[in-house]
Amino acid sequence: MDVTRLNFAEALREFREAVAECDFAAMDMEMTGLYESKEQQPHRLDSADERYAKLKRSVETYGVMQVGISLFTWREDGDGGFYEARPFNFNVFPATTVGRTPVETHMGFKNTALEFLARNSFDFNKWVYSGIPFLRAEDANRIRAERAALLGGRQAMVVADDGATRAFVRGIERALRAFAASGERTLRCETANAYQRKIVHDMAARHDTLATRGIDGDVEVFRVTRKEMAKLAAKRLRLLDASIDEARGFCAVVDLLSAARKPVVGHNMPLDVLHAYAKFHRALPSTRVAFEQAVAGFLPVLIDTKYIIESTPAIKARYKTSSLEDIAPMLELEAARDPGRPLVRFHPRFAHTAAHKVMHEAGYDAYITGATFIRLLKLDGGIDLAARATSASEHGGELVLYRYINRLYMLFGDDMAWRVGGGGGSGSGRSSSGDSRSARAASPAKDKEEAPTSAMENDAD
Repeated sequence: MDVTRLNFAEALREFREAVAECDFAAMDMEMTGLYESKEQQPHRLDSADERYAKLKRSVETYGVMQVGISLFTWREDGDGGFYEARPFNFNVFPATTVGRTPVETHMGFKNTALEFLARNSFDFNKWVYSGIPFLRAEDANRIRAERAALLGGRQAMVVADDGATRAFVRGIERALRAFAASGERTLRCETANAYQRKIVHDMAARHDTLATRGIDGDVEVFRVTRKEMAKLAAKRLRLLDASIDEARGFCAVVDLLSAARKPVVGHNMPLDVLHAYAKFHRALPSTRVAFEQAVAGFLPVLIDTKYIIESTPAIKARYKTSSLEDIAPMLELEAARDPGRPLVRFHPRFAHTAAHKVMHEAGYDAYITGATFIRLLKLDGGIDLAARATSASEHGGELVLYRYINRLYMLFGDDMAWRVGGGGGSGSGRSSSGDSRSARAASPAKDKEEAPTSAMENDAD
């Protein structure tokens, strides 16, 4: 399902229902760039703190253009059952306004990233004009507090320190004083631009019985009683809250995913996880240890399929690659020849994805991630998973993942696991048994070490 701001409300309702019953989610992103230079790209000789600093710099430099989340649910049928997939392709663009308050976001772009996306038919106009807005809760709360203070006339007004602006402010001050002392019902203030209109709105808000409204590019000031002013202020706060909810946009999806506490799977996940946290949750902690602790409350069960492949010699030896773009078609072909492997089917309302397979579209790549993970589960000599066991869930089938929970692929010398959340710290080599944790299933994504925006094109060994 391709989702823009035009069909977001409908998609959000569908996602809310689906994430509540799904067994796991697969996640993928398309970004405006990865690393500014070779020097800023993580290196296997980096310490864990140096690696986190480089990832943090990348996330704070570049933006996210698409987020793919594919939800997988086990369905029983007469043939034993199958996984039903619902892939969502969310086009996301940072919120630009909250009410009359502009919201500015700065992000970097890499020319090769844009070229890569253009080659893969990315619609930049759709991204800008129809992208779902997003605004983190902490930013929304700050804006609400500022606007509420302004509505109550409690905020100090800051204006540009230039002669023309000072003269404009003095003129408005005189006009408002004269209007307040007169018996006139309305005062029209002529303005040349949005900045001057904001000044008039802010200055009038300092008067208990004056309110404002925009009119044909100007501002009209009108009288109200204190009781009417209280009602007007309450109405404006309700409108402000509605505009904040609209600006929050896609963050509602991530909030639902976080609250569901379902396993989230990706391929070469560190950048995806840090982007999800920083763009849609809250600012990244300054230190690696603080982030490892914080992510446990955000997405508590993470599984990185690149780590699974690289740390499982039988799989690595069989396919000789951990690139999703290479291994996914091999697994798909094997699955087609082996009816004993779990089937993956699209939910009927998501049949469009099956008919229009677009690589490097985040939604489809998230689906490929999940489907590949499911196929990896059945490999002989591969992942050491418990067989399907009786589960209290109505959807059945608990898959016990021993060595792979909360271990993201990241080379540290000879080690390859960055333990986050419950795992804590970095380390863990190929033979670590780790925490015994259970999750229903999770899925593979793409590789992000050196491609323009997408891991699919970029596997670091």
